[in-house]
Amino acid sequence: MGDAPNKISITICGDGGCGKSSITLRLVRSEWVHEYDPTIEDSYSVTRTIDGEQYFLSITDTAGQEEYRGLWATSNLKSDAFLLVYDITSESSLSALDYFMDMIEMETDQRAEDNLRLLKELGNSARGLEVGMAAPVRLVAGNKCDLKDNRVISAKDGLEYARKHNSGFMETSAREMVNIEETFARMKPTPPGAPSI
Repeated sequence: MGDAPNKISITICGDGGCGKSSITLRLVRSEWVHEYDPTIEDSYSVTRTIDGEQYFLSITDTAGQEEYRGLWATSNLKSDAFLLVYDITSESSLSALDYFMDMIEMETDQRAEDNLRLLKELGNSARGLEVGMAAPVRLVAGNKCDLKDNRVISAKDGLEYARKHNSGFMETSAREMVNIEETFARMKPTPPGAPSI
């Protein structure tokens, strides 16, 4: 019997209508859904091979509507990785990521403080060990890149936003299956103390 796959918990967040559910369903079921049906929260799981290792991806597709954001904050901040999705045809969808980035930044700082406290408590016995929770991986995805004629956010602007927030960056299209597998392959967490993407 082989080794159990590594588990990665991923929360997908962003404004309503930017394609979070479409990206998720494209990865998990190889389906593309073109009707907009607002999500409150859905959970999915899928196994993928990343860099030759098996990973069990536990994916939470969250609500984009502002009235549900309080629920998001309390239930999803302990994820290993966050996929922050915006729509390249909607200027406001990129600025909507600020709320999620702020929450993730607070969680990142809290994890760093907790890890430091744990290291101090363990003293010399922890020398050279990785303790606590790693900083979450963050990846910004500019979705709907197949809608070139309607683009209002350039790839350069999306990349600059991601860099400003110490995040990885991809442009995706759930409809055309562009960079869906590649985006999730980049969600692998880094050990505590190591730089994230």
